[in-house]
Amino acid sequence: MKIDANSQALSKILTMESREYYHIPPYQRPYSWKEEQIDQLFRDIEDEPSGYYIGNILVTKHDVDDDASSTVYEVIDGQQRLTTLSLFLLAIWQIVRERTLPLNEDDKELSDQMNSDIGRRLMVNRNPSAPRLQLLADDAGIYQELIRAVREKEQPQVKKNRKFYKRYRYIVETLADTSVIADMAALYEFYDKLINVLVLQIEAASIGDAFSIFSSLNSKGLPLTLVDLLKSEFLGMDGGQNAEGESVLEQQWETLIGIFAKDGNAGDASDVDTTALTQFFLNNYDAFESTKKGSVTKSKALTLYQEVIKKKRQLTRAGRPNVYLKELIRRARAYVNIIQLSYHAQDGSLFEDADIRKQLANLKQLESTQAYPLLLLLFVKAEELQMDATRMSIILRALVTFYVRRNITEVPKSSNIRAKIIGIIRAISADSLHGDDIVRLVVQTLKSESRDEDFGSAILQRPIYEQNSKTTRFVLIDLEQALQRENHVSLSTKAHPLNLNDVLANGKPRWTIEHILPEGKLPDHWQQMIAPDHPEDAEDLKEEYTHRIGNLTLTAYNENMQQKPFAEPEHPVAAEDTHYNRSKRDYKDNGEYVGMRSRLQINTSIPQVGERIEDKTSWTIDDITRRSEWFRDEMLKRYRFPDID
Repeated sequence: MKIDANSQALSKILTMESREYYHIPPYQRPYSWKEEQIDQLFRDIEDEPSGYYIGNILVTKHDVDDDASSTVYEVIDGQQRLTTLSLFLLAIWQIVRERTLPLNEDDKELSDQMNSDIGRRLMVNRNPSAPRLQLLADDAGIYQELIRAVREKEQPQVKKNRKFYKRYRYIVETLADTSVIADMAALYEFYDKLINVLVLQIEAASIGDAFSIFSSLNSKGLPLTLVDLLKSEFLGMDGGQNAEGESVLEQQWETLIGIFAKDGNAGDASDVDTTALTQFFLNNYDAFESTKKGSVTKSKALTLYQEVIKKKRQLTRAGRPNVYLKELIRRARAYVNIIQLSYHAQDGSLFEDADIRKQLANLKQLESTQAYPLLLLLFVKAEELQMDATRMSIILRALVTFYVRRNITEVPKSSNIRAKIIGIIRAISADSLHGDDIVRLVVQTLKSESRDEDFGSAILQRPIYEQNSKTTRFVLIDLEQALQRENHVSLSTKAHPLNLNDVLANGKPRWTIEHILPEGKLPDHWQQMIAPDHPEDAEDLKEEYTHRIGNLTLTAYNENMQQKPFAEPEHPVAAEDTHYNRSKRDYKDNGEYVGMRSRLQINTSIPQVGERIEDKTSWTIDDITRRSEWFRDEMLKRYRFPDID
């Protein structure tokens, strides 16, 4: 097996000189990166020094039969990252070409250089139909049109609801955000870092060899992690002065990592959630060790902790006891409660409060990791900062409100949230804030980043299930529970308790999201229902509306309903039927309606005002729009920021 491996800058891979192409073969998946992954790559490039290593690409080389001057590399692994890097370049090119404000001489020189270079990197012979990166069919069409539109300074003729286009727009918005990249000089600095990121290009002689390498690269070997490297540093804190000290440190380390044991095996240091432990170290540094505005990255954490440990060691030599690992153990116990990894009861602690535990569980569902350093600080220093259960509950509810709104509007970006959270932490320290002043700062900061107008508009117009299914499910369940309390309705009985968060034996949720207008290829009856005059437009309408919140509800029978019609007037359900499965509206099991006629409070909005659900025979685009407006009104009431004035 012949293998060539070369570490190259992106500028050498997407070169301006040769006729090299990178081809994504048809057995690969379409572009699928989420915004969080794009954010992480952006932060890595932005925060790390030039020449940062970002990973591998695995390729096989093919010469083009009818063009001896061209070379095609078939990408076996790394296509998602390579595609994202190319989209970063294209977005920079678009921003540069669309810039209308006058530039000074230095900025104009930078702009001209990017404008000249990027087109040559993305296209062979500056031809939009010959992009250097050759994607799969659907993505390729959009990508080529985006390149053409940027070059011609035109609006791209693409379907705006396609995932590939949405991710590209997200990248453009990220790079055009002046709070992130302030000016042309900053944009060029990012461009320079981008083209100088290092990629290890591994070239195999054949596809068979490539897949053997791929299997080896993705095997379950356990490389050294940040945790392993930090262990070495912590165990050397006493400077090797005595064996007894080393033994104590080792016991403390085992206690620390045992807190992060998986599957409730608290204290078992042999089965540790290393991801959670790594994130603890990063969040601990941001909350307690750093004074900077930025957040620590994994690649810098080891060096920074070495400095912390060095200072602690100097204090020990000056006669002060070394209690740092003990302090980390205390913080770690708070952290696993915050992230809901496990429950470490602490007498008199805020974690004993039922509402606090509930709000922390809510935050976990909303993927609120950017807030963890702030919560770690507040819980660990609760007494010193005068954070009682009432104040903490207000902050947690404000965070839940913020993350529901943020995950639906997708504003602000994840990286900006972390910066705001770090800013709050620094302000608490710099201004010596306590109690109500901290509550006021947190709520006002979150509220300033989330306007009612943007939230309401996003509820009406965005395909929120597609962009964040977890938040969508959280909102549907949370709103249903709130409406049941408000309307004094209980759907539970002693014989049949209702738990919308119930989990099956396989770990999957019993209650899932049901699309009333179904996903997938529409049967004729659905095409006629939503586009009776132009059934050929039905698929486009489905793409635009099916993931909007007005088309969604909850059911424990999702797999059974699928493409069934909304109603079946020719074969109606009978009162004596114990089972009925011909329509979504009248679906029945064990004598109970479990489809659209179920007693869920969110289902009362399916018929129009004054209309009974059993009389409703159609489900149209107008119905989805009307019901989305109902959700908007309910969600604006439900997800309001606490009044702290």
